[in-house]
Amino acid sequence: MELIIYTVVTLCVLGAILAVILFLIAQKFKVYEDPRIDEVEAQLPGANCGGCGLPGCRGFAEACVKAESLGSLFCPAGGNAAMSKIAEVLGRVAVKKTR
Repeated sequence: MELIIYTVVTLCVLGAILAVILFLIAQKFKVYEDPRIDEVEAQLPGANCGGCGLPGCRGFAEACVKAESLGSLFCPAGGNAAMSKIAEVLGRVAVKKTR
């Protein structure tokens, strides 16, 4: 009986130590992502069509946030309405395009 108690206690202590180590490693290698990417992605139609030339709506949202201006970017699925909403979220000016 004593052997079982020692085994359970040892495994619990080992589990707690490893959990702390994993937590510290996760904090050290945490990747920061701009929260505006989620806001821009919410304004897109969510078709993930790739019509913009980027890999889906998430890739387009990242490109919009990183770009200096929105002049070279356009979402064919959302059109000018989506681009106006994106420009409003980012505080930039939307360029109306006819495609």
